[in-house]
Amino acid sequence: MKTLAQRLADFVVETQYEDLPLGVVHEAKRVLVDSIGCGVAGMTAEKGRLSAALARRLGGPPESSILGTRDRVSCAAAAFANGELINALDFDAVLEPAIHVSPFVLPPALALGESKGASGRDLIVASVLGHELSARVASGLSSGRTIVAEGPDRGKVLRPAVHGYSANAFGSVASAGKMLNLEADKMANAIGIAGYSAPMQTGSHWQRCGTSALIKYGSAGWMAQLGATAALLADTGYTGDLSVLDADDGFWRFSGSESWSPEKVSSNLGQDWHILNMRYKVYPCCGIIQGSLDCITAIVHENSLAPEEIGEVKVWLDPLSEQPLWQSRQIDNEVQAQFSVPYVVAVAAHGLALGAEWQDPDTRKSPRIAGFMDKVSFATHPDYGRAALEDGNARMARVDVQARGRTYTVERSYARGAATPEIARLSDRELEEKFRQNTSGLLPQDRVDKALKSIWELEEMKNLSHLMEALAR
Repeated sequence: MKTLAQRLADFVVETQYEDLPLGVVHEAKRVLVDSIGCGVAGMTAEKGRLSAALARRLGGPPESSILGTRDRVSCAAAAFANGELINALDFDAVLEPAIHVSPFVLPPALALGESKGASGRDLIVASVLGHELSARVASGLSSGRTIVAEGPDRGKVLRPAVHGYSANAFGSVASAGKMLNLEADKMANAIGIAGYSAPMQTGSHWQRCGTSALIKYGSAGWMAQLGATAALLADTGYTGDLSVLDADDGFWRFSGSESWSPEKVSSNLGQDWHILNMRYKVYPCCGIIQGSLDCITAIVHENSLAPEEIGEVKVWLDPLSEQPLWQSRQIDNEVQAQFSVPYVVAVAAHGLALGAEWQDPDTRKSPRIAGFMDKVSFATHPDYGRAALEDGNARMARVDVQARGRTYTVERSYARGAATPEIARLSDRELEEKFRQNTSGLLPQDRVDKALKSIWELEEMKNLSHLMEALAR
């Protein structure tokens, strides 16, 4: 009887472009438009610049590109740099239950695909499968949140003591292995290697300690490099533990999960596609604040409020905001800027262009922004958990603004960018505009146009080097 790792390997190896529904193919392109734009913009962040500099120092054969540059390094070094770049502004999409996935699983496919001259169709398939395995393994682990369904505490949101993004190791190696055209036995061994190499689950600790470091919930760069390296290693004949997803003391246990449901990992393989549940970010900051920013933006724009007219802002949102990470009012670096509720509300109230400017040092040090932060208070939305019980896609948020002697109120059940309901979904044009905003001033206009055209027509591309050339400046 085959192990779960072997069954997942068979699925990855056997799935071809022709097996993907048209909607899945199109969503894969949308993810690439979003992620690559975030990656190019990531070079404006200290986190991105430092990571790219390290990749250049690591060097190696000039086979794969660092996004938005003409620099070519080894495929493993490129995977590292591009993972950090895509995730640098925390502007990349979210896919539950694995949460941030794209920066972990796309860079190995891009790097290895470019190095071996893979096609656009190869990239689409590798991307879909990478996102799929990350989400599926994460779905078998205990959830990052549990909502009490009955009794006096109905609607209360519970968080595990240990949580993180280590399930992305499986998506990362799947996308890399698919690009290498690994056979089933080597793919299974690559999965076994990745499972043993996955990082510790640091997310919960990070949320509670509110660190001011550049490192956050997990290094997308290291995990992307892990996937590329594990796949390359398996290709040499190096073997991994094929029981890593089966044993009572296997991955689920040493990842700190409270439970393991392997049936959720393998159920309806090839029929249900997780990538269709992608949530895109409208604002360059943490996902749990997005709905609140929809509210404050609507109030300011619809009433033409100037920041100085506003006396007080009260925000209700996800109970996770009660953790120290989201409480910071001293913004010393870009990561703090991405997670501080008072800071991002202040920036939104000032109407700054969506993108890297939100985290620019001049913005972080602005007396106007700092002064406005003092006007912002926030708490858990009282109906957050109950609404999520009724609709798993609901993300309740409300903002009250005191201005001009009255209170302006907006409440939202869904943040813009969610996959459902349809009214919340971002159009292709909106994702294009986000790409253009992210690459503005970093790539010439003709290259922006060429890159977008290349991604939307990716299934026609014979060699991925054409896409990477379009992104070089």
